[in-house]
Amino acid sequence: MRSMTVCPQKSASSSVGQPLRAMLGVAFLAMFGALCGSVDAGQQPAPLPVDAAFATVAALQPGKIVVKFDVLPGHYLYRDRFEVQANGQVISAIVLPKGKLKVDPSFGRVEVYEQPFALSAATKLTGDTELILVFQGCSEVAGVCYPPTTRTFALAAGAKQVRAKEITPVNLKHQFKPQVSQ
Repeated sequence: MRSMTVCPQKSASSSVGQPLRAMLGVAFLAMFGALCGSVDAGQQPAPLPVDAAFATVAALQPGKIVVKFDVLPGHYLYRDRFEVQANGQVISAIVLPKGKLKVDPSFGRVEVYEQPFALSAATKLTGDTELILVFQGCSEVAGVCYPPTTRTFALAAGAKQVRAKEITPVNLKHQFKPQVSQ
């Protein structure tokens, strides 16, 4: 897996007495920048927003909190990278299904979830609850690992399919090039 930043920072310095070397250096940097952008875009797609790759909803059911994850194909979540808090209290007894064993380039041999699944945690909470969830995963499609992600849910008794507060609508505007009229 690679980090979200692949291309090195570009800097061009030229010597006043060596204009040809400076010109070649600038040309090289321009070609390298174009190559870096085209290799990155040509080999692997851009990573999805974390909320698109791992859609998450929570519910407060009698005696437990349930969080459902919809993991898109080509993505996975690490089994041992979950943290849950309810009203500021860490919940250590999280119930998770068995994961799939994987040799991960970042963390070695780990258990992961590549399919939709749910985690649950026993609780005596019955009223308004602030649930804080931390998780981490990767995209094999884009070849990146996401940083740990924190999501906050405002749960009420009997609430189902509650989405996180931090989710922002996906803006596809930046993915389309503006058309130039002639």
